[in-house]
Amino acid sequence: MQAFGYFLLYPFIFIFSRLPLRVLYYLSDYLLYPVLYRMLGYRTKVVRLNINNALPEYSDAQKLKIEKDFYHYLCDLFVETIKSFSTSPEFLAKHVKYKNVELLDKFYANNKSVLLTLGHIGNYEWIAKSISLELKHLFLVPYHEMSNPSFDSLFKKSRSAFGGVFFPTYETIKVLRREFERPILLGLANDQSAPPNKAYWTRFLNQDTSFFVGTEKMAIQFGYPVVFGHVSVKKRGEYTLTLMEITEDPALMPEGEIMKQHAKMLERNILEYPKYWLWSHRRWKHEMPEGIPYGFNIVKKSRA
Repeated sequence: MQAFGYFLLYPFIFIFSRLPLRVLYYLSDYLLYPVLYRMLGYRTKVVRLNINNALPEYSDAQKLKIEKDFYHYLCDLFVETIKSFSTSPEFLAKHVKYKNVELLDKFYANNKSVLLTLGHIGNYEWIAKSISLELKHLFLVPYHEMSNPSFDSLFKKSRSAFGGVFFPTYETIKVLRREFERPILLGLANDQSAPPNKAYWTRFLNQDTSFFVGTEKMAIQFGYPVVFGHVSVKKRGEYTLTLMEITEDPALMPEGEIMKQHAKMLERNILEYPKYWLWSHRRWKHEMPEGIPYGFNIVKKSRA
């Protein structure tokens, strides 16, 4: 049945990906947005709760504007993702820019791999696909496999078209222990809700928030310098990723400092461009356990 659904939808995906972006944006504005937001109310309860809790100092009018703007962008992200299946290097060079990439040159010259940490802001599909065209490092990204193997294969093929290496999240440590032909840039989008007893806890967007610990743990384990990817949006369909150094030597950082800096930089990025963050995710579905301080909370299972 899954294969049948794939072969049924694939021709439409292929055809729509070939349409000019202006046509896809027209469909986003006048078809997807009314259906997704006004008719279906897709995850509106989650979006409103997240915005209300994250931005308590904003007026109701400001919150409603962010909500509507977010749904407009969510529809844009959908059509832009479809467009990504047929994008060329020239197209991506026009729509995704990079700043401060020279930050990585010193690491590359010393054969140093680097960890890039960022959030789901702007078109992360276009960024993930185009970054290999811009940087010297080999770009590696762990991702959660889709339940439909055919669609999973389609997305993986598209994302890796220009040299990026994508692999299931559960294979991350095994992949990082391999020998590669050149230094790697490991991309980690760390803004999802981590299990409460395997998390780094901090105050983020006015709420107690859990982050996955891999950003700091892997940086220390493998000795990766850490850089943050700040996403800005010049105008519709034009994104810029600016690299900002968090640490050149993670072993010298106090425990939790890498995670703390990631959370602060991500929060600033979201507040600067609120409509471009995925408010529809249940980011705060876990409550912070009572009696623990901010920082790492990693409870090991008993062997008994």
